[in-house]
Amino acid sequence: METFASLYASRNPEWTIGDPSAFHFSVGDIVLKSGDVIRPQSSGVTVLVGSNNAGKSTILREVHEWMQQYPGQARPPMKSVESVQLNTSGTTGDMLQWIGQTAPFTVDGTNMGFARAGTIHDPATISYLWQQQESGLGQLNSVFTFYGNAAGRFSIGGSADMRESGDDPAVHPIHTLQDSRELRDRLSATSQSVFGEPLTLDTLGRTIRLRVGKIDAAAPTIDNIPADYRAAMTGLRPLDDQGDGMRGFFGQVMPVIAATYPVIVLDEPEAFLHPPQAHALGAELGALAVERGVQIFVATHDRSLLTGLLDSGVEVSVVRVSRTNGPTRAHQLNSDQLKDLWHDPVLKYTNVLDGLFHRVVVLGEAEGDCAYLNAALDHLQEKADHLPRNEMLFIPTGGKDAMWKVARTLRAIAVPVVASPDLDMLNDEAAIGRLIVAMGGQWGDMERGTWRQATAAQRAPRDAVSTGHVLDAIAALFSDRRKEPFTATIREELLAQARSRESPWAEVKAYGVDAFKGEARAALLKFLTYLETIGIVLVRVGELERLAPEVTARKGPGWLQEALSTGAQANSRTQEHLARLLTASSAVLSTD
Repeated sequence: METFASLYASRNPEWTIGDPSAFHFSVGDIVLKSGDVIRPQSSGVTVLVGSNNAGKSTILREVHEWMQQYPGQARPPMKSVESVQLNTSGTTGDMLQWIGQTAPFTVDGTNMGFARAGTIHDPATISYLWQQQESGLGQLNSVFTFYGNAAGRFSIGGSADMRESGDDPAVHPIHTLQDSRELRDRLSATSQSVFGEPLTLDTLGRTIRLRVGKIDAAAPTIDNIPADYRAAMTGLRPLDDQGDGMRGFFGQVMPVIAATYPVIVLDEPEAFLHPPQAHALGAELGALAVERGVQIFVATHDRSLLTGLLDSGVEVSVVRVSRTNGPTRAHQLNSDQLKDLWHDPVLKYTNVLDGLFHRVVVLGEAEGDCAYLNAALDHLQEKADHLPRNEMLFIPTGGKDAMWKVARTLRAIAVPVVASPDLDMLNDEAAIGRLIVAMGGQWGDMERGTWRQATAAQRAPRDAVSTGHVLDAIAALFSDRRKEPFTATIREELLAQARSRESPWAEVKAYGVDAFKGEARAALLKFLTYLETIGIVLVRVGELERLAPEVTARKGPGWLQEALSTGAQANSRTQEHLARLLTASSAVLSTD
């Protein structure tokens, strides 16, 4: 068969044969109507995340529509996208030669063109479109871009017609698999790992198709295929007859394997997949993007898909999309920033990434703290109208020390964050300062001065405490109460007195704001008010467990179980603290 170059050159003597390796096409800066700019990975994966109805899918669809536009046509109004920059290199001849590698060139009398995506593309037309690309690509977009929305992910299918000639180019991913034993083995191994069954490529009929399962016999030679082998092949179920999850998975992997599109757009590719399968899809897409050198855009609601991409080693950039009353906003973490974060064990092995998909995140010190506050929110009678219950996520940070790091990470891509540490965080000047800065606040002389005035008594040196000091204090407290029943409240008072003699900050944990007196108390309240304006809501009663003083258990799972089983989350102390968290949430959301 004659090549595209020889056929086209024979009819166009002035045409110069190009070099397909010199051709490059990718999407550059995407400018939104808000003025924000998305800068995609030129070779790698750009992931759009955000809460429900934030506008992720709209952005991808409008980018696709912008590229489909024909030069000279009036552009339809768009909600989110203002403009799209296309990055290209190579001459028109280079571009035509590249298409000739992945699409057969047909000649019918005086008509000629590339057969691709169900259309015959005339070289003269696509050459014109290539030269006018600033205005859109028209039909050329279907040659350069695979759009995998809800319908597109099933459009590839697991079968294709046999090529007319053995030296025809691969025009379908099935043909690419037919030409590469290595890719067939890889795809089959992926299917075995994710779905528990291998894949077999059936080339026995005019239609080549992927089938689910394996024949327990060596493949015969092409000129001697026994009837029992044909029967065994026919007995394997076609991939096209499988469920939506399996078909959708491979419908999105195969365009990347074939690399017949330099740009691949996938809208919610995790649909119909369980979390382990979504993680496997992310890992496979990422690995293939590295190997095949393609540019992938993904809009997702799924943490598992995102972690799969991050585990694959591909260059990943994350864009968080948000929308309130104005135009759609976008905030981006580039691949280098994301790698630094992903290598941090606190961020990698917690549910921090889930915060990307919620409207506001509340940080607690421990899992039990978050579970208790979550339960308190369920019991709240007057919920904020603008914040659905499922849009607030409580994330544990494993203590106070990591809270600033998690806050900084989420706020870097504009996730609204509220922090809820115990009051004794004021004990550590460096820790409270880091958290304030991470939350976008000021930690200057004025703020430090207020903090020092509030905590002066707690920071002052104290004489060593003896057992006699503690016993004298307890005797003075309980001398006229000897006949009272020994209740949980009395027990807590006794323990608190012992703790307070050991450390002034133990007194703060036990009594909260009431441990501060006079001018120190006034300074503390001023400081706490400032903190709440930037989203830091300290537990004013001391430590979170003091929100439920009626609970006899002191710490850990026992405390949480007793607190929830007795309904302590509905008490006034807890609901007052939750009200402060919701007020702070409304404040940080208003700046989103």
